[in-house]
Order: sequence, then structure tokens, then C-alpha cells
Amino acid sequence: MAESADKTKFFAIKVSDDHMKVYLTVKPFAQKDIDINLNDVLQTLQSRSISFGIKEDVIKTTLDEVKQENISVENVLIAEGDHAINGEDGRLEFLFNVDKKIKPQEGAHGKVDFHELSMVENVEKEQPLVKLIDSTPGTPGKNVYGKMVNPVHGKPCVLPIGENTKVSNKDTKLLVSCIDGIVKYVGGVVSVKSCYAVEKDVDFSTGNITSKGTVVVKGNVRSGFILDAGGDVEVWGTVEDSMIKSKGNVLVKGGFIGSGKGKIEADGDVTIYFARNQTIVATNVIILREAVDCTIYAKNTVKAHGDKISIGGGITTAGAMIEVESLGSKNEVHTDVEAGIDYTAHQSQMSTRKEISGLKAVLKTVDKELNTLHAIKKAKGELPAQYTNTFDHLLSRREELVKKLKDFASVEILPVNEGAKVVVNKVVHPGVEITIGEPTMTILEECKKATFYLSGDEIKIKT
Repeated sequence: MAESADKTKFFAIKVSDDHMKVYLTVKPFAQKDIDINLNDVLQTLQSRSISFGIKEDVIKTTLDEVKQENISVENVLIAEGDHAINGEDGRLEFLFNVDKKIKPQEGAHGKVDFHELSMVENVEKEQPLVKLIDSTPGTPGKNVYGKMVNPVHGKPCVLPIGENTKVSNKDTKLLVSCIDGIVKYVGGVVSVKSCYAVEKDVDFSTGNITSKGTVVVKGNVRSGFILDAGGDVEVWGTVEDSMIKSKGNVLVKGGFIGSGKGKIEADGDVTIYFARNQTIVATNVIILREAVDCTIYAKNTVKAHGDKISIGGGITTAGAMIEVESLGSKNEVHTDVEAGIDYTAHQSQMSTRKEISGLKAVLKTVDKELNTLHAIKKAKGELPAQYTNTFDHLLSRREELVKKLKDFASVEILPVNEGAKVVVNKVVHPGVEITIGEPTMTILEECKKATFYLSGDEIKIKT
């Protein structure tokens, strides 16, 4: 029988780079008058200082297989260390609704219930807000050489202390509120803002209201008053011809109505049940029912959920998308819809676009009356005398309107969001004018369920 020193020519061991695994390769040895057994392999492992996680049964089975089948076997795992279990990072357990969004629930017959709808979450002084879960050190492991493998410790986390919050005196891992107010998680910190609550209407009994925090009006905001808030604004009733300014979001559970002198302007989102003949400027605008003859400017999106009328009349613009159930109305009222341009960043052009839209609406009415008189003239061979003055006046008025619209042709061209679109889930009525960037499309016939988007220099429709 050959010397035992020659046995190592027929098997080899390989240790992984991380010292966590050992592999065995064995060549056929039986016909070479060689007998390799478990102890031979164990002695070699010992000579290499490999002492942990050895799989003796696997070694024996592998050697038997090579001997009986006279085949080579490569890279069989015969020893394996215990991997270290890394520690878990520290984390925060929020004890309030961090992502409180307005999600009105539909009741019977699709009616939206605003009674439980709110975008603010009230907290009390000393109320727990956030719990700190500590990081863990992890569990050590051991490599095939029997040496300890240290785990990666979890990263620590700290309580997100913001305005009017503090670490609890009773528990250093608990963040609590310092005051009664409205809790917010913004910019990585939890803050509690004071809330100015108006228990009735904003009217002559309260006067104008200015607050650095959130304002909740449990009644209506009457005509002619100003509500200026450094936080969110929530109105449980109706807003009339008044001015609301907010550094946050605005929620109006009732309508926004009046003679057109009202304006809601928010740095965040505006959500309103319905609006008529008023102006709204915000990042996103959500109308739960309909907006009629309104002027709406949204930096990103406008969504209106009304069934028979979602948006009818007025001018509605959005930097990214306008999505409605229906657009325009059956009586073909002139409705301007523009997507792709952020007019909220160009305040100077808002009044200009509104005036252009108004001129177009008047021009459409004039043309409709002229068409009626032309039809009378064609039917009778000549225009009856009682219509002559009216006809001349309409022609003069039309010429004046066209001239004014041409004067606005030099309005500065603004950058266009090429991915902008107008989505209509049910119907677009005639009388709607859709603009995306510079191209404009006038709807002449009723169109069902369509998406309008910009392709090159023209607007295309996807049905």
C-alpha cells in the first residue's frame, strides 16, 4: 500500500475567503491501491487548524461514493461556521396616524360622508406620540477555525423631537406632547402646533383671523372676511366670498360659493365638497362634487368627482394632470381646461389667462347669436329690419373681441410638462377647449371616456 503521505494527492480541501465554509474535492483512489478514510481527512483539517462545524457524515459519504463509483467529486461542503446575526437598527413606533390623508367614505347611493372627515389629529398635553425601539447588538458567530465572528451592531435611532414635544419624564424612550394641539410629522420631526378653534361662524363677531398654527372653523366663513393660517385650515361649513390663505392644506366640508370675489390659496392641497364661481390656487385640488364657473390653478393635479358635472365653465389648469368624471355640460357652456403648465409659479399670468378664457366664452356666445341671425336671413332671403341693429352690434362686438384676443398673443410662453394629460372617465361635452402646452383642441362633438395627451406639437386622444 502506498505511503499515507501520498493520500493527499487524491483529495484537497478549500476554505472560502470569509473562512465560513470548507469544500472537499476527491479523485478516484481505489484502483491506485490507496484507501482514504475519514481520519485522513480529519487529520488534514486539523493540520490546517480547521476545528469548527465539521460534517463528518458528509465526509464519510463522499469518500464512500468515490470509492464505489470510481468518480471524482468536487467542492462538497464538509464544514461550515455559524454566521453572526447582525443587530437590528433602532426604530420608531408612531402612536398616531403619521400619514393622515383625506379619504372620504362613500355611503349609500355614492354619497360622500363628510361628518367624520378630518385632516387634523388632536393630541393632549403629555400624550405619548412616539416610542423608541432600541437597536440590538446582534449575535456573534464562529468561523471554521473556531474564531469568533463579530456581528454588525444595529444603528441607533433617536426620538424625533420637534416643536412642543419632549422626552417623557417617566420614560426616556417615549416622546410626548408639551401642549394640547395638532400633531404633525414633517421633515423628520414630530411637532405639535397650537390649534385656533372657532366654535361658530367667522363673521363680524370674530373679525378676520390670523394664526401661526392650524385653524378649525366649526361653522361657516362669511363674505368679506380673511382667514390667514401658518398651518392647515379646516372649515366644517361653507366658505362664501372670502379670502383663505394657508401654509398647509385646506379642507372645506361644505361649498365654496359667492359672486366670484372669494379665493382660497394654499401651499399644500385644497379639498372642497363643491365650488361655484370662485378661485382656488394650490399644489393639488380635489373637488368631491363639482366645480362650476371656477378659476382653478394647481401646481400638480386637479381631480373632480362629480357625476353629471365635474368641471363646467371657467378655467382649470394643472401642471401635470386633470382627472374628472365629466367635462363641460350639456348646454355646451364654454369650459377652458389646460394641463402641462404650472401657473401657480407665474402669478402674473393668472389674471391674464382668466381674462382670455372670459373673452373666449363671450366670443362663443356672440358667434352663436350671429349664427342664429344668419339662419334667419337665409330662410327669409334678407334680415328683417328689427334684427338689423342687433346684427351690426354683434359684428362690432365680435371684431372687438377678436382684436383683444390677438393682443394677448404675445403672452410669455411657459415651459411645458410633456407628460401632462387630461383624463375624462365618462363624457366630454361640446364647448370644452382643451390646451396642453401651446396646442389647443376644441371639442365639437360629445366624446366618451377619453384621455387627452400631447404628442409632438398636437393633442391626441386615447379612448
